[in-house]
Amino acid sequence: MSLNIDKSNLTIMGVQFDSQKDFKDVWYALSTNMIEGWEPEKHDVEEMKQYIIRKTKEQLHG
Repeated sequence: MSLNIDKSNLTIMGVQFDSQKDFKDVWYALSTNMIEGWEPEKHDVEEMKQYIIRKTKEQLHG
């Protein structure tokens, strides 16, 4: 399986990202887990996006 990635529009499986950093972080997390045989669905991308955004905010605001 391959991810539907659109670098120019910052989308993964149709999920839009506002930040290139968040886009790359989620893309990396997905691809490394796919090596182990996991096949993500759109809701997985959305959950990872929210997780990355939440962690980034926690780091910025302590």
